[in-house]
Amino acid sequence: MGRERIEGKILKVLTSIPQGVRYSTTDWGRVLNEDKREVRNTLGALEAEGTVEVEREEGRPDKPLYKLRTDA
Repeated sequence: MGRERIEGKILKVLTSIPQGVRYSTTDWGRVLNEDKREVRNTLGALEAEGTVEVEREEGRPDKPLYKLRTDA
């Protein structure tokens, strides 16, 4: 139940923002006002199903940035 709620919030934000904007897991926790661990699990599920993709900056591989897949 919680995953669907968080997933809906994530997809709403991703479809509302310009494509160049990316959020880290910490940012998502703040934006959605949800537990960061729950957000991370939901983002992982969305990545696994191909809805979002992850970018990792060379200097910060521990801070993945998420964006909506445009080729889906």
